[in-house]
Amino acid sequence: MTDIAESPSVEQLKVSLRKLLSAAVDKGIDATVHGVERLSDKLDDVAQPSGPLTGAADGGVRAALAGKNPVWGAVKGMVVNLSARTKVLIVLAVVLCLLLGPVVLLAALIALLVLAIVAAVRSAPTHS
Repeated sequence: MTDIAESPSVEQLKVSLRKLLSAAVDKGIDATVHGVERLSDKLDDVAQPSGPLTGAADGGVRAALAGKNPVWGAVKGMVVNLSARTKVLIVLAVVLCLLLGPVVLLAALIALLVLAIVAAVRSAPTHS
């Protein structure tokens, strides 16, 4: 009778598991390296001399030295260094929020009114 630990199928299983583990580790390392490279590229884009991050820092420092609000100066400095496409998208988002804000507020008020009516009807005494 052969021992289970020495059977060819168990050895084959061990070899297959080692290959699977090796492949999983290789894939994990590749994914991690790719993610770090993408993050590094994004950080390079943000930290360019004409990028929004340096513009924000420059605007904040200038405002603080002028005795003005450094947060507002940082926002202005960041917006100045944004691309035209990004500025357009920000303006569109603000306009969309301004247009849809009252609609959302009205929907919330109607929902609260309906909830109040349902609560009042449920709590009303029943006459039998």
